[in-house]
Order: sequence, then C-alpha cells, then structure tokens
Amino acid sequence: MISRIASFHNYQSVANDMNRQQVKVSENQEQLASGKQLLTAGDDPVASIYVQNFSQQNTEIDQSLRSITLARNRLSSEETAISDAETLLDDAKRKTMSMVNGSLSDDDRIAHMQDLRGLFDSVIHLVNTQDESGNFVFAGNQYDKQPFFRDGNGNVSYVGDSYQRMSKVSPNVEVPVNDPGDKLFMNIENPYGDYQPDYDLQSGSLLLLSHARNNNHSDNASYTIDFTQTDSGAVYDLYQDGLLVDSQPFDPKRGIEWGTLSVQLEGEVTDGDQITLSRQDTFSLFDSFKRGIEVSARAPSDASATAELHQVAEEFSQAFKHINRARSEVGTRLQTLDRQADMHEDFKLVINKARGTLEDLDYGKAVVELNENMLALQASQQAFAKTKNLSLFNYI
Repeated sequence: MISRIASFHNYQSVANDMNRQQVKVSENQEQLASGKQLLTAGDDPVASIYVQNFSQQNTEIDQSLRSITLARNRLSSEETAISDAETLLDDAKRKTMSMVNGSLSDDDRIAHMQDLRGLFDSVIHLVNTQDESGNFVFAGNQYDKQPFFRDGNGNVSYVGDSYQRMSKVSPNVEVPVNDPGDKLFMNIENPYGDYQPDYDLQSGSLLLLSHARNNNHSDNASYTIDFTQTDSGAVYDLYQDGLLVDSQPFDPKRGIEWGTLSVQLEGEVTDGDQITLSRQDTFSLFDSFKRGIEVSARAPSDASATAELHQVAEEFSQAFKHINRARSEVGTRLQTLDRQADMHEDFKLVINKARGTLEDLDYGKAVVELNENMLALQASQQAFAKTKNLSLFNYI
C-alpha cells in the first residue's frame, strides 16, 4: 500500500500556518485600503474604547456646531431688523423735530404727517419680520404666529409672549436667540421719569416738562399743575386727583417739590398754562407714532401741539437708545457664539489628533509588515505544496 511520508499532523500544521499568514496579509491589505490600523475591537480593545469615546464627543461637538449655526442665523435676522428699526426711529425723530418749527405752514405740517404715517407703516411691517425659516423674529415663543396687529384707529396690540428662546451651544452654555417684541417696542423706559405729561398751554407758551419723578412707587395718583402769573411772578397750584394739595411761587431752578414728587420744567410759563401728569414708567413706540400723527394734524401755532411733538421726539430718541442697547446685546450673543464655535473647533482638532494617534495607520510600517507577511505566506504555500506531494514513489 502506498502512503505519504508526511503524517496527517504535519500536513494540518502546515495548512494552518498558511491560513494564518493569509489572514495576516488580508488584514494588512484592509488596513492599507482603509487607512486605519484598528479594524475591529479585537485589534486593540483598550484603544477601541478610547476611539469610541472620541467618536461620541465628535458627534456632540457637531450637534453643538449645528446649534450655533442655527442660533447665529436667527440672531443675524434680529440684528438686521433692529438696525432697520434704528434707521426708521432716527428718521421719525428728525421728521417730528422739523414739525416743531413754528414757521411751517399747515400744508407743510400735513406733508410731514404723511411722511410720519409712512414711517409708522414701515415699522409695523418691520416688527412682523420673519427669518429664513418663516418664524416671526419678535414673537417670543409664539414664533409661528404674527405678533403685532394694528386696528383702524392706529392702536397696536401684541399677541406674542414675553419669553426668549434659548439655544444650547455647549453642555453648560445657553444663548438667547431672540427678544420678545413687547420688551423691545412696548416697554421702553419713560424719558421723563415716572409720568407722562398732557399739555394744555396758552398761545405762545414755551413750557415743557423736563422730568417728573416720584420715589413712592405705590402712588398712582395723577397730578395737575396750574400756573398763574402775578405781579411778583409765576405761581403754581398742584392738584392730586383733583384736590388742591400745594400752592407756591414757581422757582424754575427749584422746580416743584411736594412730598415724594419732584417736577422739573423748562421754557417760559404763560398765565393759564396747565400740565397734567399721569403715572407711566414705560411707553409704547407705537403709541408715540400714533400720537405724533394725531398731533401733526393740529395747527403749527398750537402751543400744546408743539409741546407734545417735543414729547414725541423725545420718546423716539429714547426708543432709539433702547433699541440700540438691544442691538448691542445681540452683538454680544453673536460674539459668544463665535467664541463657542472656536472652542468646539479647537477641541475637535485635539480629539481628532488623539484619535488619529490610536486609529490611523502608519503606512510605512504597514507596507513593511505586508511584505513580510506575504513572504511568509509564500514560504508556507511552498512548504505546503512540497509536503502535499511527498510519497514513497519519490524514493523508489
């Protein structure tokens, strides 16, 4: 009976060795094709855990960067709208101040009134601005609904809310991405202090309110000041909710002081002038436009109308400052987003560098290893071929 010289054990050992070399060559080729030295967790379990953690951190950073991009787009839309609002308010102030000029004719005043009405229309359109996603910029959290509506009498109502939307741009940082419209346009600090003046002045009067303050915040009474000219000078009567509470000679330097109330006036007093003060800490920009348009319809010789136009112009100026501060806040938020984005990008570079140290392939080393394994495979294949073909016939 003819039998092979090599035993089954030797045959199997050479075959297994050849298979191992084939696996090594295949792994080398996969590494070179992918550029990665870690193909499975079994290649290096500890390094694989670190690589997985790095991948998760990269995913979180990418999510934060997408949030930053979305927040930047929303804030940019708001900044543009606020900038346009500043331009409109500056134009409205200039237009109102030009109407204070007593030399204007009735037709000139009406022409300016029409311009002011056009600016009011532009403001109404502006406060209902939408961003690139169709969301209303100044609606608070009710961004899918139009926030401002104007009725036929010129009264403007706000149907949004007073909340800000927040964007989480890092695990510990949230940035507001909007400002509610009521805060920006309807809750502006009163430039006169704590009261809103209502003028009833005599012809030729130049009397204007400078400021009126009351340290008693629970005092919601209205005050009326009547002026009378006497031989010794001007005298004022102060009424609280219609009741006379004080009567003194009027000293322009000292103003009017009664209890916690302090009133400063400027200009010249005419006999019969009257100013009524109503408690009002804030004012609405839309009310200023409405009142400015209404007062513009009165004659340029009307001293009360002129005083109210001064008041409207002062409110426009105050609204401009208020909007400008809001724009500065938006700019600060945009800077915060830029800083966070830079921090994320820097951290991402560090993570990718550390990940590359563990995961990326050293091509020079991999090529040498591939050549060595291919030589070993060839040797195994040759040994297997010789072992497989050996028999007694070779030695007869």
